[in-house]
Amino acid sequence: MLSAPLSYQMITRDMSATLKRTAAQPDVKRASEYYRENIGKVTSLEEFFDDHRLYSYAMKAFGLEDMTYAKAFMRKVLESDLTDSKSFANKLVDKRYQEFAKAFSFLNPSAQSPDALSDIKTRYAEKAAEQGDSESLIKFGTLAYEQSLPAVKTVDDFLADDSLVGYATTAFGVEPPGTGASAKSFLRRILTSDPNDADSFAARQTKSAWRDFAAAFNFSADGTVRVQTSGQVESTISSYLRQTIETQAGKENEGVRLALYFERKVPTITSAYSILADPALLKVAQTVLGLSSQTGNADIDVQAKYIESRIDIESLSKPEDLKKFITRFTAMWEAANPSATATTSVATLIRGQSSAVMSADTLMSLQGLKLGGR
Repeated sequence: MLSAPLSYQMITRDMSATLKRTAAQPDVKRASEYYRENIGKVTSLEEFFDDHRLYSYAMKAFGLEDMTYAKAFMRKVLESDLTDSKSFANKLVDKRYQEFAKAFSFLNPSAQSPDALSDIKTRYAEKAAEQGDSESLIKFGTLAYEQSLPAVKTVDDFLADDSLVGYATTAFGVEPPGTGASAKSFLRRILTSDPNDADSFAARQTKSAWRDFAAAFNFSADGTVRVQTSGQVESTISSYLRQTIETQAGKENEGVRLALYFERKVPTITSAYSILADPALLKVAQTVLGLSSQTGNADIDVQAKYIESRIDIESLSKPEDLKKFITRFTAMWEAANPSATATTSVATLIRGQSSAVMSADTLMSLQGLKLGGR
């Protein structure tokens, strides 16, 4: 068995190649192809939960596979209004649930994701300004677009509103060939294309902006609004591949899985409390600082203060500093857990403290509210 430092280096030396190899594994390839081909057909939570292949794939992608059985709990997560700080998902300490809810739009399916809407508004403001439109006229057009978009439930709803079409085509600097029905027919083919498919109608256009135009909207092949945008689908698949890499690495050396997990979660670490709220991140910190797991029983604020005094959390956003930190972790892990005899279960740390089946009410109680309101 390879040591933790060497195994980690081999996996991360060329992560893109590692991802490609993982994606090519027969079982992973079949699962990903099924997800990509079928998630766009889902129109309700019931359909999502009933298709175990889709549902379990998504749960694994977000590191929640041990919670797959808890459909009542996950329903509450997916029905949460993330704009409401008091919503179910927002009250949970574990941020993975918020990430999961954000990746789907079961509550209010929309023709555009919040990110896509923000992007098209920026594009429109730039293009309209170039055309000489006044600031007030640009604001008026954007307001009208924002107010009309929620009523769009199908691609035909969108195409029936000339103001929506005009705003979007202006934003991307495109103009459909032909007029009237022929122009709308062209736009329909663009909007129902999969921009991630190189053979799709949008991707085959000479002007690459048409592919971006298609990617900005959330219509399925039959013209209905999808529960995930094409970008969210690809992001979910990428996350699934990364989770698979971590799981497979953990079978050989669990310190490597912890290192990979920490590296992936760094962007979500904003303070010591982020580390304390995640058992796996805390295990990494305790290892680097040479602390016993028993220190986790100390006062939460005392722990946070100590971690922040010893770990420069802000510096972890810098690749070189993060590399040094993980190198130190893998070396210390290897010293404490020689590869041939390592027995600690990182799967339990990452997935939660117990794999026992619990009710939705119990899960709600265990997740609790944010520590100290932080």
